[in-house]
Amino acid sequence: MGFDLSAEERDLQGRAREVARSAVAPRAAGIDRAEEYPWDVVRALAEAGFMGMTIPRELGGQGWSFLHAVLVVEEVAKVCAVSARIVVEANMGAISTVMAYGTEAQRRLAAGLVL
Repeated sequence: MGFDLSAEERDLQGRAREVARSAVAPRAAGIDRAEEYPWDVVRALAEAGFMGMTIPRELGGQGWSFLHAVLVVEEVAKVCAVSARIVVEANMGAISTVMAYGTEAQRRLAAGLVL
């Protein structure tokens, strides 16, 4: 078993690094200073496909693993902890519990709120 990232994982990591640098980093200090929820950053993260990555494809998500989500979280966290936490919640927080244990209606509702 190797611990090297696959080409797909390296590509995702690179895309996350670029989005973090271009869309998140310029706003990071202002987010902390104003104690605001960064909806513009959330939109940029969503447009990049970083929200709901672990939601199953049949519910509109990407069906990726927690590793994929962690690769994005790591890159975003390098520039803004608040924004990284948003990525965590959209991929590994309560959403993962609902995806694993919720009814079909609950899963569809939760997916719609994140995506």
